[in-house]
Amino acid sequence: MDKKKLAISAAFAALAALLPAGNGPDAGMTCAYAQTDQQQYKNGDMTLLIPEAYDKLLTAEIEKDRIGGVLFRVSEKASIDAAKHLSYNTRGAGWIFSIGRVDEGRRRELLCGDMSGAEIFARDANGQCYVYYHPTDVRYMRENNEAMKRDQAQWSRLNEWAWSSVRTDFIRENRLETAAYDNSEVSIAIARAAYKPGVRYTVSTTQYGPIEPENFDAAPYAELLLQNAVYERTDAETPDGEYVVLAFPDEGLRYDFFKLKDHENYVREVRPDGTETLYKAIFFYGSTRASVAMQEWYDALAAQQNK
Repeated sequence: MDKKKLAISAAFAALAALLPAGNGPDAGMTCAYAQTDQQQYKNGDMTLLIPEAYDKLLTAEIEKDRIGGVLFRVSEKASIDAAKHLSYNTRGAGWIFSIGRVDEGRRRELLCGDMSGAEIFARDANGQCYVYYHPTDVRYMRENNEAMKRDQAQWSRLNEWAWSSVRTDFIRENRLETAAYDNSEVSIAIARAAYKPGVRYTVSTTQYGPIEPENFDAAPYAELLLQNAVYERTDAETPDGEYVVLAFPDEGLRYDFFKLKDHENYVREVRPDGTETLYKAIFFYGSTRASVAMQEWYDALAAQQNK
């Protein structure tokens, strides 16, 4: 499986892990949260919970509370000790995850490119977003192979807890709103069109043809398409009929959002060399349909330009 497929699968799993969460103060109820023996770590007004059974195996660092920075960093103690024993740099040893906070500008920047090792998962009442950072390589360390084999199950348990429970518990404890994004090619394209300065794009249908924006705020339409959504590759048959096209003329790249009934969430990517990839959008809340949102984007552009 290539890196982009892995990224899409990881994003799907991340969003699925947040599915029990709603969009209010009761978001994110999980079995892990129901445990009574939890160690609390505070950074300003934010709280990270770690089950006591795991806390004794972990080191939780409280970072300086600043926008754009990391709030909490959690690593395995035994890996740090092994790195010390082997005279290695201990900073990355045993790192499992961090949680950071970013403002709206940084959130948009992240969505426009490769987010390997970062998952936006929540938003607070002030519009700040929270990011779950995780390694893209293995940080597990021991003094020798025998110790590696002996403690592998412990390392796996810690990572399973971190991936499946930390974000949902953090959302509930801090009364956040679930706001998760994938990092598929489709999502990156939508974000670049809406948020990246200098990117030339058009939206088109057969009604008026391609329309290129002029001082147009595409954020409301992009958010409909991006928030709490995953675009996963599919081997399904490409739908027939009309579609709304998001195109990047300078790049020879386009995305076709199909309008056929019951297929409104299918998107075809066509690259400059003619390679086609079909995606299906999955929206975890509400009844968003991708081509309908793109049609609304197109209609707003047409209205602005008096078409």
